[in-house]
Amino acid sequence: MLAAMTCAASLSVYAAYETDARKPPQGKAPPQAAIDACKGLTEKDSCQFTEPDNPEVAGTCFLAPQHSEMTVLACRPNQHPKDFSKISE
Repeated sequence: MLAAMTCAASLSVYAAYETDARKPPQGKAPPQAAIDACKGLTEKDSCQFTEPDNPEVAGTCFLAPQHSEMTVLACRPNQHPKDFSKISE
């Protein structure tokens, strides 16, 4: 009986861990200009877009996690952190 309860508890902890592991990282989603820049392109293609503070941003298309279960292809600036939180919206 104790072994069955231990096994059930372990499985529920594992299931909770697996659910959390699939959640995308917190942070802002890429700006629409970065998403639009990769339309018709594939992952790792070169891309560019404009921002109000930066007339031309060169980057590479990558699969950006969204706040839902889906991902979106977006242009990641070559000289910018992986998180889009510092890019203006």
